[in-house]
Amino acid sequence: MHKSKFSFHKLITIIIINYFFISLGHSDDHKPHVVFWAGEEEYGAHWSLPKIADDLERRFNIKATVIHSWRSGVTDYDMPGEVTIPEFDEIKGLEAIRDADLLVMHIRFRIPPPEQYELLQEYFDSGKPAIALRTTSHGMWPMDKKDWFVPFFGGHYKGHAGNEEGTTTIVDGDQLDHPILRGVPKFRFWNDRAGIYITAPLNDTATPLMMGKTGVNGPAQPVTWINEYKKGQKLMYTSLGGLEQFRHPDFINMIYNAIYWALDREVPEHGVLDNRDLSFYENESPFDVGSFGVLNNNPHNRPQEDLAIENSVILNGKFEKMQIPVAPSTNIPENAVILFDGKDKSKWRHWDLSVRPVAMLPDARAVSPSPPYDEARWEIIDGSLEAKPGYGSIMTREDYGNYKLHVDFLIPNEPDYVPEKFKGTGGIFLNGKYEIEIKDSYEKDPTIISNGSIFSIIAPSSNPSKKINTWQSLDIEYRHYQGGKPEITVYLNGVKIHDKVVPKVGKTPYGIRNVSTLFMSNEKEGSSKYNLNNKNWAVETEFKTSEGGYLFSSAPMNERWTDGSKGLRLWWDNMLVYRDGGGAPGSNWLDGYKFLYEPDNVEFNLSDNNWHNVILSSKNGRLKLYIDGKFINEIENDIVDSVSDLVFRVGQSSKVFKLGASELPDPFPAEVFNGEIRKLTFYNKSLKDSDVKKLISGEKLSKKMIVLDWDPSKMKTSKIVEKGPIRIQSDLSKIRYSNIWLQPLDE
Repeated sequence: MHKSKFSFHKLITIIIINYFFISLGHSDDHKPHVVFWAGEEEYGAHWSLPKIADDLERRFNIKATVIHSWRSGVTDYDMPGEVTIPEFDEIKGLEAIRDADLLVMHIRFRIPPPEQYELLQEYFDSGKPAIALRTTSHGMWPMDKKDWFVPFFGGHYKGHAGNEEGTTTIVDGDQLDHPILRGVPKFRFWNDRAGIYITAPLNDTATPLMMGKTGVNGPAQPVTWINEYKKGQKLMYTSLGGLEQFRHPDFINMIYNAIYWALDREVPEHGVLDNRDLSFYENESPFDVGSFGVLNNNPHNRPQEDLAIENSVILNGKFEKMQIPVAPSTNIPENAVILFDGKDKSKWRHWDLSVRPVAMLPDARAVSPSPPYDEARWEIIDGSLEAKPGYGSIMTREDYGNYKLHVDFLIPNEPDYVPEKFKGTGGIFLNGKYEIEIKDSYEKDPTIISNGSIFSIIAPSSNPSKKINTWQSLDIEYRHYQGGKPEITVYLNGVKIHDKVVPKVGKTPYGIRNVSTLFMSNEKEGSSKYNLNNKNWAVETEFKTSEGGYLFSSAPMNERWTDGSKGLRLWWDNMLVYRDGGGAPGSNWLDGYKFLYEPDNVEFNLSDNNWHNVILSSKNGRLKLYIDGKFINEIENDIVDSVSDLVFRVGQSSKVFKLGASELPDPFPAEVFNGEIRKLTFYNKSLKDSDVKKLISGEKLSKKMIVLDWDPSKMKTSKIVEKGPIRIQSDLSKIRYSNIWLQPLDE
C-alpha cells in the first residue's frame, strides 16, 4: 500500500510540474517576439504589416509589435521647392527591437537620428535575424546612408523597371529545397504594379533564391535572396511586397515561411500556410482589401504579348542537372588577341548596369553604390567561364574595333518550370551596345529575340541552333567607323545568319548609353542664330523610334540646364514635351515641362517605329506644333533675353547633373535620341500654314530662311575606327563560355 501511495503522489507531482512548464512555455514572455517596422507610403506597408502581425498573434503563437514611422503626410522627399526635408525624423517605438527575436522591415526614405542608426547597428551586430521587403533596399534618405542596406542584406537598389509592367519570378533551380520556397510558385507572372528592381550585384555573402524580369528585354535581377552579415545570421530580402501581392496567398506563404525560417521553426513541406488548402485565405483572408481602389482597377490583366505565357503560375517543379561536357579545343589564329583561354580571365573585369560605361542612369534619390569590384566574378569550371546570375556581368578591360570575334558557348538544361521564352538566356554585346542574343532556340522559328538575333532589332535568317548541353559557336565580324553605323555579320555554328546588316538604332536594350553627339553648334552660333529664345524661328525634323529622347535642344555645353534652356523631347507614353527653362535651383523637377502632345491623343503614335515629321514654329514667342503636316497645339515660349552660353544640339540635351532632387556625384553626358533622325532644318523665320503644306508635299522653302540644314546621309563617314568594350551578359542562365578570341579585320 505504501509503495502504491508513493507512486500516486509522485505522479501528481510530475503532472503539476509539467503543467507549470507547459503554461510557462505558452505565456507571452516566451513567445518569439517579432517587430514589424512599417515606414513607407507607396506600397501600403502601414496596411499590410499590421495584418500579418495580427494573424501571427491569433493563429501562430507569436508576439508581434508594429512600429509605424510616418512623414507627416509626405509621401516623397523628391519634390524640391515643395517639401522641407528635416535633418532627422525620429522613428517612434524603435526601442522595441532591443528585445526582438526578429525584425521585419518595409521602409522607404527614413531619416532616423544618429542614436537610432546605432540602435539598428547593434541589432544587426548581435546576429539576430531580419526580413526586408521591397523599398527597404532604399530605406534611408541621407546621401551618406544610401548604402546602409548593402552590408546587412547583401544587395542593392539602382532603379526599377516600369511599375505598370509587372514582374516575372523564377526560382533558382539550385534552391528548390530551401525552406523559404516551400509551397511557393516556382514560376509566376505578377500582374500588378510593381516592376522589377535593379538589385545586382549581390555580395559574395548572399545567395539568390529567386530571379526575376520585367518583360524580356532587361537582364534578370535577383528578386529574393538570403544573406549572412554575421556568420550563420539569417537575413532575407525580397523586392516583392507591392500591396497587390499581399492578396496572393502564395506570396504570404513565402513571407510566413521566411518568418519561420528566421525563428528556427520547422517549415512544413508545403509551407506554413500549406498551399494544398488555402481556403482560409480565400474565404476569410485578413488581407481582403475590399474597396481599395488601386487594387480593383488594375487594367493590366494579362501578361505582355511578347511573353505569351500560357500559365502565369507554376506551383511545383523539378530540376535534374545534366553532366556538362568539357569545352572543345579550337585553332586560334596567330594574330588573334586571346580574351579567355580556359585558364586566365584577367582580360575581363566586373560590370553591372550602373558601372561605367553605364547602361542606365541610376535612381540618384536612392541608388546604393556598387562595391569596387575589379576582377570578373564568374568562376572558371573545367576550362570554361560560367555566368553567375545575380552577381554581375563581365566586360573587357580594353576597347576593340573592327574585329572577328569567336566564342564557344554551352546552354545548360533548365528546371522544367522555366517557360520557353526564358530558357538559356544570355548575350554578347559588341562595342558594349549591340547584343547578339544567346537563347535555347533549338528547332524554333527565328525571331528578333531568338538565338543569334541582334536582340529586339533583327532576326537571324535561319536557325542552326543546337540542343541544350551541347557546345555551340559564334563567329562575329564587326565593323564600325566614327560618324557611321556598324556593320555586323554573324555565323552561328558555322552558318551565316546575318550578312553585313546595319542596325538602324544606336543600341539594343540595355546597351551602354549612346552619348556621341549627332550635331552640336558652337556657343556663338548657339546663342545667336540657333537660339530658341529668339522670337521668330522654326525647326523641322523627321524621325522614327520605339523609345524616344530629345529631338533638339538649346542649352549650355557643360553647365546645368537653365531658365534660358529649351528643347523638344519625345517622352514617356508617346508624349511630346517642350521643356521651357525650369532649371533654377530649388525648382520642381517638372517645372518648365509643357505638354504639346499627350497620350490621350491617339491620332499619332510617335513611338511606332515609323517615320514622322514634326515642325515647331515660333512667332513672337508663340509656339505652334505640327505633326505630319497637321496643326496640333499652340503654347507660349518663355523668352529669356541676353543668353550667351548656349549650344544647339540635335538628338541630345545638356549634361545630366541631377535626377529629381538628388545630385549626381559625377554628371553624365546626355544620351542621344534612341532611334533615327534623318533630317533637321532650322529656319530663321516662323512658318505659315502654307509653308508647312509645301514642306509636307516635298517642296523647298527659300534658302535665305535656312540657317541649318542637317542631313546625316550627306555626312562623310570618318576613317577612324569606333572602338568599344565587349560585354558578356549574365541573365537567367548559367551559360558557359570558352575559347574567346578576336582577330583584327583587314581594312
